[in-house]
Amino acid sequence: MDAIPTWAFYLAAAVLGLELGGLATIFIQRWIDEQPILKPSGSRCPSCGKSLGWRDTVPLLSFLLLRGRCRHCGERIGAQYLLVELSCMAWSLAAAHAYGLSPEWPVYLVLGVMLIAGSVIDFETFLLPDRITLGGAGLALAASFVLEEGPGWQDALLGAAVGALLFWILQQLYRLWRGQEGLGTGDIKLMAMIGAMTGLAGLPLTILVSSLTGAVGAVIYTVRPGKGGVRGRIPYGPFLSLGCLIYLLYGQQIMRWWNS
Repeated sequence: MDAIPTWAFYLAAAVLGLELGGLATIFIQRWIDEQPILKPSGSRCPSCGKSLGWRDTVPLLSFLLLRGRCRHCGERIGAQYLLVELSCMAWSLAAAHAYGLSPEWPVYLVLGVMLIAGSVIDFETFLLPDRITLGGAGLALAASFVLEEGPGWQDALLGAAVGALLFWILQQLYRLWRGQEGLGTGDIKLMAMIGAMTGLAGLPLTILVSSLTGAVGAVIYTVRPGKGGVRGRIPYGPFLSLGCLIYLLYGQQIMRWWNS
């Protein structure tokens, strides 16, 4: 880190976060539209279907220059694209600040972007892609063998197993109690990914944060028209992801404060 100016590192982190955010928007849209994720053709406007050149797909910059509209048909570009790009940039900067120029930063950057993409998809479809949950679990477990600041491979494996098992038990208990699904299987797979990222010790704080933020989300859904209030379906994956990201950034400090 001493060989690279701090401002240059953070600038690179911001740019990389935006680029990954741009890739995340492509993944999100293609997964929702049930199109091939690795489709060789370039991006297209979802309204008019015309191909978009590189000038139209530069993260953040293109949105600002085009004033949030398609160059060809003039239709508004969904705010979701900008939100994902900015979220990924913010996460990249936050992870850079927390871990510095270390192996942890790029690993947690990629895993965090995967959680952001999965959260948006969950909000839109109430589904979590296996490519994110199971793929993320595999990546986190593989990284646990080499990362120094994260959980060791044994703790990561135990966290993945306990997290998934706990949510599977909750799913079965809710099904017996209410006779319907209250927790999706995607959330169980997501907990395997999160448990591998945080280790066993990080699960309680992650679940606590997700419960608190989920309660706030339930209140928001109550006032949204057509959502059925707190009895309507509320995706839980985004709140679990948020709890995981907060733990990765501040988990150790919070736990030290709690034990002091």
